[in-house]
Amino acid sequence: MVRMRRLKRTDGVEDLFDQMQKMFEEVQDTGRGLASDFTGSLPVDIQEEDGEYTLTADLPGVEKDEINIRGDENNVEISAESKAEMKEENEKYIRRERTKRSFRRKIAWPQPVEADTISAEYEEGVLTVTAEKKENGGKTIEVE
Repeated sequence: MVRMRRLKRTDGVEDLFDQMQKMFEEVQDTGRGLASDFTGSLPVDIQEEDGEYTLTADLPGVEKDEINIRGDENNVEISAESKAEMKEENEKYIRRERTKRSFRRKIAWPQPVEADTISAEYEEGVLTVTAEKKENGGKTIEVE
């Protein structure tokens, strides 16, 4: 006879997340594998003011020349790759997580923008991308 135990709905989900967290920590502890090629998320804020959008993203530890930005009237794609200085000689790490970080994210503008007005500034680890909104006027079409 098989005995079945009724589980709470959250038991399985919490157990799964605990197992996943443990797995990622083990990989990070090695200093190799996924931790060295981690592609992270890039949280952003987008504000609308005076006919333009301003996108702000924090990129601490990333140098200006490591940032790549491509944009058009519908999207802006931000990518960056930061490499920590690697010294292997007589270093004994207990945990090493700052080996290499890369970010890539394509963000849709809330409404189309004028692509030639997209500009970016980077200061003290904060990236700011601005773009003017496209006029919503559209084209009036005469019915014949």
